[in-house]
Amino acid sequence: MLLHSMGIGYRHDGSFSINRPNGSGDNLLLIFCTPAYVVTAGNRQKLPAGSAILYSKGTPQIYGGTGAEYIDHWVHFDCAENDIFFDKTGAVFDTPFAVPSLSDAERVLELLRLESVSDTRAECVDLLLRLLIAKTAETGGNSPKNHHSDRLRALRAEIYGNPAGHFTVEELARKMSLSPSYFQTLYKSEFGVSCYEDILKAKTELAEYYLKNTALSVSAVAELCGYENDVHFMRQFKKRTGKTPSAARKAGAAG
Repeated sequence: MLLHSMGIGYRHDGSFSINRPNGSGDNLLLIFCTPAYVVTAGNRQKLPAGSAILYSKGTPQIYGGTGAEYIDHWVHFDCAENDIFFDKTGAVFDTPFAVPSLSDAERVLELLRLESVSDTRAECVDLLLRLLIAKTAETGGNSPKNHHSDRLRALRAEIYGNPAGHFTVEELARKMSLSPSYFQTLYKSEFGVSCYEDILKAKTELAEYYLKNTALSVSAVAELCGYENDVHFMRQFKKRTGKTPSAARKAGAAG
């Protein structure tokens, strides 16, 4: 699979629409972060946030917003549409589907964006595109647990989409119009981990990537991951990985 272009979290007003009657000339994976509509086989269909569609080459691409704001992720690429990979993952072309975990898909999107400009682009992009499609199209075991699930998943996607953000449990609970204690109970029930630990996990995963794949200093990595100073970063990193940042970098180089 060959990546052409991609975008993460593109924002438009609710009147935004695209009409490509002959498609875009390549394959397109489109993930809707807000309610949207698509037209397939001449039928207009409204979709909730957290939906997606995988376009084959030549299929008309007609879609747009239905609310006050329109946000999406998109990936233009080329693939062999008869690849057995699509059958194995259950991915279907030109038919909208629900994304089981928007946060999982967004984590792969972030990696894909980083790798698309790295020296290992040719080796990694194909694998990450396949992983993205698998994470987007996989089914089973991801049904919402309560009526707050969609908002919790959107909030988690925000955390993993911006690991450098200075999130606090109190601020996130306020976004949900919930008390901090009830918010934390719901969050752990939904994801099996506390919100605080998830915030640190997102930062740690991003830090590991930078340490293993760039020559950035530990101070620069700490800043990029939202830590106020190196000492706090190194303490938290070792607590969660069992390694110092320098040791993690060496292990990545050796691997």
